[in-house]
Amino acid sequence: MADITLRQLEYFVSIADSGSVTAAAAACRVTQAAVSTALAQLERTVGARLVIRHPGHGIALTAEGVAVAAHARGVLDGVGRVSSIVSETRGRLSGRLAIGVYRTLSPHTIPALIEWFGARHPDVDLRFVEGSGSHVQEEVMAGRAQIAIIYRAQLSSGCTATVLRRSRRTAVMSPEHPLADHPDLNLRALAEHPAILLDEEPALNRTLAAFAAEGVEPLVPWRSSSVEAIHNVVGRGSAYSILMQTRSHSPEGRPLLFRELAGHDLDNPVAAALPRGLTPTALVAEALTAVREHWAATDQALGRGTD
Repeated sequence: MADITLRQLEYFVSIADSGSVTAAAAACRVTQAAVSTALAQLERTVGARLVIRHPGHGIALTAEGVAVAAHARGVLDGVGRVSSIVSETRGRLSGRLAIGVYRTLSPHTIPALIEWFGARHPDVDLRFVEGSGSHVQEEVMAGRAQIAIIYRAQLSSGCTATVLRRSRRTAVMSPEHPLADHPDLNLRALAEHPAILLDEEPALNRTLAAFAAEGVEPLVPWRSSSVEAIHNVVGRGSAYSILMQTRSHSPEGRPLLFRELAGHDLDNPVAAALPRGLTPTALVAEALTAVREHWAATDQALGRGTD
């Protein structure tokens, strides 16, 4: 019986993750022929068909393929841990680190992580998976990512949360907004003015529920799934919003004003999601440090505390 190689497992896991030989070849930086050959060799060695090809629709795993992919991820992760242990004894980190990031947090965390690891640990193969809070946690539970950066309110039952930044939803508006100087800004006062809300769950439902708890219904002519678009609308003075992310200016360069809301508990920390019972590796611990330091520097620059 021929030996199974790590290269075959790496290519097969990439096929399983991407759903096609073409995408797997691009991700592994090899030719499609190399990936196809490795797949054929692996199928011959295990004596089972691992994939089903659907012309024009990519590749689906067979039941055997799903099982092999799960074990292959464990093998590759174990090899990566061995490499990391050796690197740690030499004072540096290496190996593959896949991080899931909730899409509205991507502009804040991905650039900071790339800069951090590039400067301190250039041997780390850093990858990112972006999407909804539930999607990036599914990637963690499936072993395709080691950690997910989310808001704690999005935490799934199979994961535990490590708080990275104390944050709360605040009202964002133009400095020219009629309520910009309101002494005790609250949801009741905001409800009388047009809003543009983030069209993402659970953020939207939580915001609407907070208004409902005050016995008022907000005026919401517009919704958007783009935080950048919301900042631009707010910067133009067309509406206010309720958001987590603070910044001094909109992408168009207009000033933004963030106001705490009196009498409302809208805390929702940024958190790292990990599978329950799993001890963070050195790579994951380093990522947590990088994100914490990024947020601390950001909050200091904006003149606000992390609490």
